[in-house]
Parts: sequence; C-alpha cells; structure tokens
Amino acid sequence: MPHAIQIPRLGWSMEQGTFVGWLKQLGDSVQPGEPLFTLEGEKAIQEIEAVDAGTLHFDPSNPADGDVVAVGATIGFLLAVGETAPPIPPRPTPTPPQSEAVPRQPASNPPPALIRRLSDDRGTAASNPPASPAVRRLARQLGVDLSPLSSSGRISEADVCRRYLQSRGEFLPPASESKPAFPATPAIRPVAVPRRSRQLPAISPRAVNTATRLGVDWTQLPGTGSHGRIRERDVLAAADNVSALPLTSSAATRTTPITPLRRTIANRMVASLRQTAPVTLTAEIDVTTLIEFREQLKRGGESLIPSITDCFVKLTAIALQEHPALNARWRDDAIELFDEIHIGIAVDTNEGLLVPVVRDAHRQSVFEIARQSRDLIEKARVRRLTSQELQGGTFTITNLGSLGIDAFTPIINFPETAILGLGRIQTRSAAARDNSTTRPRSPNQQIMTLSLTFDHRVLDGAPAARFLQSLTRLATTDLPSLFVRPSHR
Repeated sequence: MPHAIQIPRLGWSMEQGTFVGWLKQLGDSVQPGEPLFTLEGEKAIQEIEAVDAGTLHFDPSNPADGDVVAVGATIGFLLAVGETAPPIPPRPTPTPPQSEAVPRQPASNPPPALIRRLSDDRGTAASNPPASPAVRRLARQLGVDLSPLSSSGRISEADVCRRYLQSRGEFLPPASESKPAFPATPAIRPVAVPRRSRQLPAISPRAVNTATRLGVDWTQLPGTGSHGRIRERDVLAAADNVSALPLTSSAATRTTPITPLRRTIANRMVASLRQTAPVTLTAEIDVTTLIEFREQLKRGGESLIPSITDCFVKLTAIALQEHPALNARWRDDAIELFDEIHIGIAVDTNEGLLVPVVRDAHRQSVFEIARQSRDLIEKARVRRLTSQELQGGTFTITNLGSLGIDAFTPIINFPETAILGLGRIQTRSAAARDNSTTRPRSPNQQIMTLSLTFDHRVLDGAPAARFLQSLTRLATTDLPSLFVRPSHR
C-alpha cells in the first residue's frame, strides 16, 4: 500500500509551515530514517526524515519551494515495487492567522445570536429584567446588577453605562443631553478618547472591546449598523485598512511581509506581557576578575575562549541553585520548581530572535558550555536548529552589550520566570573602597550593568535582588575553581 508523505507538526502551536525543498529526487529509493525534505516551522528549519521505505513519488510543482503548506497535507507517496501512485490530493489553502482578540467561532457551533436567543427563552419575563441580550452581556462585563433598573421599563445600554459610572463615583449626562459613550471593561485599558465635547457615535459592546485590543480609535469610524451604529466588522475593517490609519506621509515607501518566525516572536512577546507581572531590576557588577580570567586563557594559548555570555551562563546556573525560585514556572494551582537548569541564549539572526537552550548548565564546565553555545549559535544563524534545541529552557540570558547598550528591560521568555540582560562593559577609575570589603578597588575597574526581569507573581523584589547579589559575589571569586569541574582541572 502506498505510504503518504505528510507535513508534520514541528511545534505544539504550529498549524502551517514553509516547504523549503526536496532532499531526494523523483523516483529515488528511500529507506526509513533518510531525510526526505526540508520544512520551516515557527522558529526552525528541519530536515524531515522518512518513516517508511519505498520509491519516492511527488508532483514536482506542488508544493514548490517556498510554498506555505498546512500541517497534515499530503505532498507525495512512497511506493513499493509495482505499486501505482494514487492522485495527490489538492493542498488545502492555509488559513491566515487570526487576531487573538477576535477568536474564530467553530463551524460546528450554532451562531452566537441563536445561542443568546435560546438562552433568553429558558427564563421567564418575571425572572429576567426587560433588557436585550446585548444589554445583559454588557451588564455582566461591567458587573452591573440589572434588578434595580427594571422598574423603569426596558433597560438600555445607556442605563447600564450610567449605573456603572455612578458606582465608580463618576457622572454621565442623561440620555436627553448626550448619547453616552460605552465605557471599556475594567480589565482592559481603553484607547484614548476625546473629552465629551461632541456627541460620540453609537457602538456595540463587542466592537468597543475589539477596538480597545486592536488599538483602533472607534470615535472616528463610520458605522454600518442600524442608525449608524458601529459594529465589530467596522472595527476589523479599519484595523485591516492601512488607509484608515493616520500616516505621516502620503503612502508607505515599501512593505515587508510578516514571516512565520516574526509572527511567532510577536505572539510570544505579547503573550509574555499579558500573562506575567514583569518587573525589571538593574545592578552594576564588577567583572574585572572575569576579564582577567579570559585574558589569562588567551595568554595561555587556549583554543576555546568562553565568551562573556558563556561565563554568565555558568555563573547564573550556580546562582539559580542558590535561588531556585527564579528557576521556576507559574501554574494556576502551583509554582513548579526545577532541579534541572537549562539556560536559553538569545541569538540575533537575519530572520529574527532565536533562543537555543544550553542544557544542564549547572553540570557543565564553562568550556563545555562554550562549545555547546558555539554550535547552537552557528546553527541558529543558518536556521538549522531543531525544535528540541529551542524548547525546555528554564531561564534565559540576552546580551546587548556588544551593541553599546548599558541597561534595558528584557521581556520574559514565557513560561519561564526570569530573564537576565547583559549590558556593555565600561572601564572606570575607582579610588573608593568596595562596599562589601575594605580592600581598595582596582584603578581600572570593569563595570557591567545587569538587567533582571522577573515575574512578580512567582517571587518578590527582595529574592530577585538577592539573586543579583549572588551573581555579583560569584563574579569576583576564584573563577577557575567555579568554571572548571575537578575532572577538567
């Protein structure tokens, strides 16, 4: 029986990938485990191996190199001797990613309007206040009790808005004076809205939420609903229409398509900010001993000199053993603390940011870390990292010192708890004494700024500060004894 060749899922959130090219020719004999084709996933380009044996059959023009293919799509077959290839099914058109703010409704579910109608019919007129489904939904969003309003006849959105603002000590003019603006839900920061110097257009509650999330100024939109009411589709159209946004010039000079990697980075950055409580601490650290250690290695003719980042991977691994709260993940019901320490290194590539993971950093010497990181960085820059090399990190380090940056606010590599940013090294003259000892500082002190961003849900500022103190102490101790395991001395 012919064995179908299908597009695999390279990551848990992957729904489509980019077909890079076949590694075998049409009619070649293929054995299990041999590489068949190359596929670009969310963050990596991987060689996909054959699962079965047979003679390779595919349509040379479908897919073509660079085509976007959906996960599960059949692109060829492996045939036994004498078998005839079945027709290759047409590839489904990959669905463009939807905005997180507007989740798609599964086709098998009934329309929301029908759900609301059925829900309304379950109650009686006596138990439900006289209000439309949209008004009741608005009341649920704002936490407004409709019972006190039911005596005044059918409840409108303006009544709910007025009740909500009154509960917060604010004033909303009566409906006869001005049509009220719909207030955003308390959990969402609203977009800037002009003061009530003019009458604002009517807008549905769902459209307000969507406009808030997408950053669309709905006060300037024309509505297509009844009596000019702004609906969600109007907001979505404005978000997709570049001409609806204020531009400083008549037109963009050029556009750049959003690659799968860029979209993945964007989604994860937004998810990190949405799902963590990030706080950044900065501290200056004396790395004079660290610089001297590397200079000694160079003078000694070492073939592999650990980079500053390699050294901090090792120092951080030691510090995380002393402060395990930063080597953790938040769950809804518990905080997970890890015994293993796998440190991700942020790598700048031409395509975007990648974070390969150095595994078991606490068990390796700094030279083993340097060797592993060199290999990972080279693979990252040619997009040859596997999914396994990008997953499983428990802490991340990012270094912008080579670009002249002193301090910054790195974004947590969610679902990790913390990320350490390394700034540039500066030479300072210091005649003052060290704060922690009585010995004079070196006249040419090497200073670096560390930027630690941590999730305040998992730990507080004092434990995070103590972690930075541990790094400061470790960086000024006998580094050879820390960096080289006994078997490597």
